[in-house]
Parts: sequence; C-alpha cells; structure tokens
Amino acid sequence: MKKGWHYGLVFSGLWIALKMLAFWCNWRLDEIQIFVLLNMAFLTSAIALFMYHKKRTNTEESNFLTDIKAGVTVGLPYTLLVSFFLFFYYQDIYPEFNEQKRAAFERKMDSPEEIAAIRNGNSALENKSDAEIVAMARQNTAMMYDPQFTLSVSLLALLVYGTLNSLLIAVIYRRVVFRD
Repeated sequence: MKKGWHYGLVFSGLWIALKMLAFWCNWRLDEIQIFVLLNMAFLTSAIALFMYHKKRTNTEESNFLTDIKAGVTVGLPYTLLVSFFLFFYYQDIYPEFNEQKRAAFERKMDSPEEIAAIRNGNSALENKSDAEIVAMARQNTAMMYDPQFTLSVSLLALLVYGTLNSLLIAVIYRRVVFRD
C-alpha cells in the first residue's frame, strides 16, 4: 500500500509543477477551469495507474473493497498536497487573483441592473435595500475568495472525487479489464 502514496505524491508534484510553470510564464492565471480539469485528470490517472499496477503485480486474491482502498491510498496524499498548495498559492504566491476577483465584483455591484438581478434571483432579498444586498454580496464574495475557504472546498471536493474515482475504476477493472 505504501507505493500508493508515491503515486499520489508524484502526480500531485507534477500538477503543482505545472501550476507554478504557468505562474512563472504568466499563462492563463485567471482561468482556473484548465487547471481544475488537469487536476482531475492527474488524480484519475494516479488512481488508475496504481490500481492497474497493483492488479498486475499482486499475486494474492483481492476483493472489491481492497481495490477501493488502494485507490483511496493514492487519492489521500494527492488531495492533501494539492489542497495545501492551493492554500499557500492563493495566500502567498498569487494573492492578486483574489484581489482582482473582488475588484471585478465591486465594479459589477455598481450597476443597478446587477442588484436587481440578484434581488430577482433570490426571493428572500425582495424586501432588502440595495445597500443591504450589496453588503451581503460583498461578504459572500470575500468568503468565497478566501484561501481558507479554497482549502476546505478543495479538500472536500478532491476527497469525494478521489473516492468516487476509486469506486468507478475498481468496477471498470473488475468487470472489463481483469475479468475472472
């Protein structure tokens, strides 16, 4: 099982190196979708490769639960390393991202049409004044672009994604690739 940690650390290290390379080259720093998709692809690849390697080299009988455990063994170190990297990335390395997003939101909130759209989108805000809506929206935006919030969301999301990937890949390997 200890090799699973190696897979998680190597693939998370590759993703972190790619993210830092993009930072140093100033390449699409404000577009997080590309890096989220790459993050998901790296985690899936790490789990799939380790489970494949384990199934190929393991001589003893395994069951479905041990296959899932093997996938989670890879996903946990990957999740921890990437999530804490993201925390330090948005807090210390590139805090301008959060400032730019907040400034863009502030410019957007100067528009009465935007405030009306927020009011129409949420029936609980119908009786609130424009100033109250703006204050609530600023508070939500400040929380959303906080590095601690990013840490907790990425920990949760990657852990769930890794667990579901382990389950799905175990099913695919058992039913399709390594039929008994």
